[in-house]
Amino acid sequence: ELVVVITLLGVMSVVLFSRINAVGASRVQASRDDVIAALFFAQQLAMSRSNIQVSVSAGAIDVRENGVSVKLDSGFYPLDMPTGISLISTSPTHSYDKLGRTSPGSIQVATTDGVYSASLTIEASAYAH
Repeated sequence: ELVVVITLLGVMSVVLFSRINAVGASRVQASRDDVIAALFFAQQLAMSRSNIQVSVSAGAIDVRENGVSVKLDSGFYPLDMPTGISLISTSPTHSYDKLGRTSPGSIQVATTDGVYSASLTIEASAYAH
């Protein structure tokens, strides 16, 4: 019986620790998806309005119209990143024209400890991937 209990504890600990490590990776992916959604939203907004910018800081992404954060149904931008997630951008501001184009660049989404990260590229056409 003791051997069975030790074996079960070993199996449960392996499963538990593998899931704990995956939490950091999933938080990075979720944050990356939020950044892509904000960039796409800004592109769509720029084609119907003017003077749209996206500002990227270490802990948030902000969609602005005429320098004022845009209001959403669920609240206002800026969208704060979860605790432990940071953004690093090659350009702190991306301005969009009426065709939805912006300057190319890249944004790195990473855990603050640097263990997990994801990169996204912004093309001149404003396509983010």
